[in-house]
Amino acid sequence: MKNKILLGLAIVILIGTIIIATVGFNVDSSYKGYNLINVKIGQSFNISDIKNITNEVFGKSKVEIQKAGDFNDNVVIKVSEDVTNEQKESLNTKINEKYGVENTVDSIDVNYIPRFRLLDVVKPYVIPLLISTVIILVYMAIRFRKIGVSKVLYQAIVLTGLAELLYFSIIAITRYPLNRLVMPVAVVIYIIILTVLTGMFEKQLKIDEK
Repeated sequence: MKNKILLGLAIVILIGTIIIATVGFNVDSSYKGYNLINVKIGQSFNISDIKNITNEVFGKSKVEIQKAGDFNDNVVIKVSEDVTNEQKESLNTKINEKYGVENTVDSIDVNYIPRFRLLDVVKPYVIPLLISTVIILVYMAIRFRKIGVSKVLYQAIVLTGLAELLYFSIIAITRYPLNRLVMPVAVVIYIIILTVLTGMFEKQLKIDEK
């Protein structure tokens, strides 16, 4: 039974690794490049009405809408695809008609926001995790030296690494969007594995000392 479980985990890691190397992760829309459109309406409005307009203008493109400005009289539209001049003109015309304003096409700001690199997502965690890892490994090497320094360090590094690889493999296979929750969860898994290993080493140390 144990061998079957290990074989299953190995297969998951292998498939996940292949997907990561070839296809990559499914990145959340907040990390992808998008166009940000800012339109001043100058009066209160319902997001649902703007949504109806964007559905007509941008079709199946993914669109996010929110209010902005000191009086919530501006609308900010996030569009996942490139915005053409025709779409910009159509958007301006429909908003003018809906709210009785006289905006010009040139008054509509469209700014491209470049995508986040995955390195930017991981970067804030690198130094703290490296420092924590070094401290924990030094502690383990000293605390459990009677078990064998190389054995303790090897198990801690390999098992932690495999757990993280399994986690990211599952994310890649299921196509779960890579978002802001992914790295915090990875840190929690890291802490849990090291905590479990510490408990296992403590038990083994007590047995060896008897």
